[in-house]
Amino acid sequence: MARAVRRSHALSVVRLIAEDAEELREIRLEALRLHPTAFSADPHVEGAFSIERWREHLTGRIWFGVRVDGRLAGINAFSTESYSKKTAHVAHLGAMYVREPVRGTGLADALMLNWLDYARGRAEMAVLTVEALNHRAVALYERHGFAITGRKPRSMKVDGVLYDEFEMWRTIG
Repeated sequence: MARAVRRSHALSVVRLIAEDAEELREIRLEALRLHPTAFSADPHVEGAFSIERWREHLTGRIWFGVRVDGRLAGINAFSTESYSKKTAHVAHLGAMYVREPVRGTGLADALMLNWLDYARGRAEMAVLTVEALNHRAVALYERHGFAITGRKPRSMKVDGVLYDEFEMWRTIG
């Protein structure tokens, strides 16, 4: 399968394919382990997935990645609820993660610009949730036109501590 490649800020953002399953698993589990309040997914659950299940992730949802020195350094995912005509116009941004050594380099912006470009023509609006105290992530999303529409109090519980999440949205033009 040929890869779709988009260039943003001199970084190559690629659509991940089934052959990228092991790399996706590695970076995703790292994200869940190092930043448990940033994701609602459980690292123990996703860590138990077979490599075949990770390949299915890459066919059931659109995943993007950026490589630095040949290694995935950042990811995000695009999905819609295409099973429902009532909500098929809404795109969901998920799994946004950039490895620590390359934060602040424009990689997150490149992933966001690519995601928004992909969403154009496929959805009319975008939504996401973000942990309310993750100021850096909130600033990234606001920089790309997202606005906070609500707060979900106590929506996650990690190691006995409750965390709020913001719901954010934007139109896709």
